[in-house]
Amino acid sequence: MDTVNQEIPKKAVRALRSRLHIVKKHLEPIFAKPLSEIYTKLPISERYELEVLLSYSLNTLYYIYLRTQGSDPNKHDVMKELIRVQAYIKKLKRVQGKEDKHTDAAARFIKAAIKEDKETAEKEVAVKKRMLEEEVSDSSSSEDEAPPPKPTKKNKRN
Repeated sequence: MDTVNQEIPKKAVRALRSRLHIVKKHLEPIFAKPLSEIYTKLPISERYELEVLLSYSLNTLYYIYLRTQGSDPNKHDVMKELIRVQAYIKKLKRVQGKEDKHTDAAARFIKAAIKEDKETAEKEVAVKKRMLEEEVSDSSSSEDEAPPPKPTKKNKRN
């Protein structure tokens, strides 16, 4: 059992190293020159994107740091900052036409399903109410139209 428990951390470390290597490859072009030089050559839309992504990356790293120190980052101001930056990312995607249309479609489907369920429930209530009213009116009208009671037969003596 101990070898199994030791294998899990080793696999996790290997996976982390390979992912860090991939990230490093992506960041090499950025680190090859001073950031100010790269920033000035970018078009304005890409500048905004770079700023938002850098802010998100830094806050995410701080979030991870808090987790490694045993703190609850959900109770820290870093969460407010991450939520704020995520809102900017959504705005950037919307402006660039890259917003997640599947999420919007899913939201529409859910709203439609809820609306249909509500309408169906309202119709069912209305039908039940109508049926109860009809039963009440039928029972009251049947009492009014009921034939008079039959006379009882008296015992005749012969």
